[in-house]
Amino acid sequence: MPTAICPECDEQVYVDPEFVQGDVLSCEECGEALEVVGLDPLELDPLVDDGFDEFDDDEDDGLDDFD
Repeated sequence: MPTAICPECDEQVYVDPEFVQGDVLSCEECGEALEVVGLDPLELDPLVDDGFDEFDDDEDDGLDDFD
C-alpha cells in the first residue's frame, strides 16, 4: 500500500491505491484531515477549511422570495 508523510506529525500515512487527487483521509497517528494533492510522488497537505459549508441551511437562498 502506498505511503506518504503526514505534514503535521511526520508519521507515515497509508493511502488507498485507488485514491485520486482531491480525496481526503485522516492520519491515524494525529487525526489530522489530509488531502491528496499529488500522486507522483504521493503528497498530502492538511485539509484547508475554506469557510464554505455546502449544506449550510442558515443562509437565504432566495427561493422563498417568489411565493
